[in-house]
Amino acid sequence: MADARALVDDLFRRESAHLVAALARLLGPANLALAEDVVHDALVSAMQAWGSGPPDDPKAWILQVAKHRAIDRLRRERWLDAARPGLGAEWTLDGAIELALSPEADAENQLAMMFAICDDALASDTHVTLILRLLCGLSAAEIARAFLVDAPTIDRRLHRGRARLQALGRLTDVHDAADVRARQPSVEHALYLLFNEGYHGSDPDNPLQPAMCADALRLAELLLTASAIEPRTVHALAALFCFHGARLATRLDDDGVVVPLEDQDRRRWDPSLIARGIAHLGAGATGDRWTRWHLEAAIAFEHTRAASLADTDWPRVLALYDALVDLSPGPIVALNRALALAEVAGLDHARAALDSLADDAKLASYSFYWAARADLERRAGRVADARAFYERAIAVAKSRAERVSYERRMASLEN
Repeated sequence: MADARALVDDLFRRESAHLVAALARLLGPANLALAEDVVHDALVSAMQAWGSGPPDDPKAWILQVAKHRAIDRLRRERWLDAARPGLGAEWTLDGAIELALSPEADAENQLAMMFAICDDALASDTHVTLILRLLCGLSAAEIARAFLVDAPTIDRRLHRGRARLQALGRLTDVHDAADVRARQPSVEHALYLLFNEGYHGSDPDNPLQPAMCADALRLAELLLTASAIEPRTVHALAALFCFHGARLATRLDDDGVVVPLEDQDRRRWDPSLIARGIAHLGAGATGDRWTRWHLEAAIAFEHTRAASLADTDWPRVLALYDALVDLSPGPIVALNRALALAEVAGLDHARAALDSLADDAKLASYSFYWAARADLERRAGRVADARAFYERAIAVAKSRAERVSYERRMASLEN
């Protein structure tokens, strides 16, 4: 049963959002709760049925159960006419749900719903929150950590968003070029946060989730096939995913502990993903305006092309961070800029930059901030200060992988 629970949890993470997207697109947002209930019922059934072992094709099993649950619920609760006129005939309903849940419609459903739920009456942060919860499968707690806000803030956004979708009753696919371009930033931001959750997420047991990163890249590249989008920004976003994704295999050691950038084996970075990222970055390098995604992708590229940390073009990286601070200011950007500043202007300048962020509430529980301060003091030979900051990082670490990494660095102070 424990193995079955683990398998269902994994399937829920990877498949539930896809199923909800398919059913919600078919039945309309007024029946979003029904779509979620159907998927939940299918997963509970899996938990009960797989106690003695999972089937040969768990995903196909889930799809079939979700299909039958959807048909049963729609018949029993007589929501057919209200949900979608014309689905009343059994053969029509059966075929429509079969088509909606087909693998061929999977990614199309996700992207179509992402654009459709970005209603003009809702704020961009609510768009992103709805996408991450309903269509990417992230929990409210994970979304809160991605935004560096508290969980009640996310709950309020979800409540507002669900209420608006319920009031709308039905969503249509977005095809108008102006509407697509207006909603595209919200979709891009959601994919960015989805990738980040996979790259250094908040799950205490699985801080790296490569499948989530791959899903974000898959959706970004699928987005490039859509008409009416602005391709430059999507290419830049896909490039960023590729450059970071190339490093995934080296981010944890054999004990599952986070490996700092300077200690990663660059020979193991994925050259095919780096080449793919370069192609995307080149395709997005048209026009005379760089976006946040262009700047972040360019920074990531500088790291992937350097033979070592010392060989990195730090003046170039710092210049890119300066531009990023001007374009998209925030505590995480300022933190990373300070680390580049240390390599160009020295530890004292970097220390002053990090000191200036000490009162930012969003960084108080962000372990990478305290670890960055500790690393600077370690390099400066200020052992007591380094130890104090490592202790702060350990106290707020999101996972064992982070915590043990900081403990090892703190232990090295004694050597």
